[in-house]
This record gives sequence, structure tokens and C-alpha cells, in this order.
Amino acid sequence: MSTYKNIICNPPGDNNKRFLLGKKGSNEMLAIGLNPSTANEDNLDPTSRNIQAIAQNNRCDGWWLINLYAQRTPKPSKLPKKVNQAIAKENIDFIQELIHNDNNISKILFCWGNHINDHPYLKKQADQIITILRELDLKPLCLGKTLAGNPLHPAPMVVNRFFGGINNVVLEKY
Repeated sequence: MSTYKNIICNPPGDNNKRFLLGKKGSNEMLAIGLNPSTANEDNLDPTSRNIQAIAQNNRCDGWWLINLYAQRTPKPSKLPKKVNQAIAKENIDFIQELIHNDNNISKILFCWGNHINDHPYLKKQADQIITILRELDLKPLCLGKTLAGNPLHPAPMVVNRFFGGINNVVLEKY
């Protein structure tokens, strides 16, 4: 039995990849992270719990977390040096389908952090996703930017250090 009511994970039960995590609503926030960690339909991790809280604190009753790259690992340094083209394409195709079929997205949150600079394919994925998201005609938001100009990651350590807790997060234009 899931401790998180109505949480959707796609694909369910897959420990190797995740394309989507979240909860349907009538007013949804779409967050774009770097790569999925351990969260699933039964257990949210600290980052996904923060995404859920940020959505709720910004008047969204639903939220989706997608990622630049769908391979699961709690440590971005463990992502492969070379892109798995099949996973990358499947992720982009999934995101396109989500954007075309979900008309309740009202906010976009960029939150991938500085590890985007670790592998060239991550930046390429970001560029493709940003192009897809232009169809929604929404201005992307972020928690703030790193010194390198990337959107801050919503990990608890970042949220506590820069905001003093999740309820103090104020989103800004990216």
C-alpha cells in the first residue's frame, strides 16, 4: 500500500529508469530535474517531497517531475559518460507526449543544478526539452541560479542553506 496517495510513477516498478513522477491536478507544476533518484509511486525521496511542497506553496494541486535524462541513480556522478540513445529518445518522446496530452500545466520549474555540465548529452537533452516546452508558452521559473548560471537543485541541503526551509522558497524567472 502506497504511503503517497495518487502518486504516479512511469514506468512503475522500474529501478533503472523513470520518465515521470507526480500527481495529477487541475493546476499543475512541471519540474525538470537532472536525473531520477530512488523516488517512486510508493516512496518519495527528499527532493521529490520538496518539489511537491514547492508546487503546493505556489497554488498548484498537482505536480510532475521529469528529468533531462531518465536513468536512475542517486549520484549524478554515476551517470554514464556516453548517452544511451534509446533512453534519451524515449525520454524526449515521453515528454512530448506529456506536453501534448496534459493541458493543466500552469508553471514550469527548472531545477537541474550544476551537474548538467558533467556530460555534453545533458545539455543537449535540456535544449531539446526547452524547445518542446515553448509550446506551452509559459515562462520557466527556478529557485535561483548557481554561480555557473544553472537553476538551483531543490535538494534539502540547498533549500535549507539558501532559503532556511521549504516554506521560504520564492520562485523567480529563469
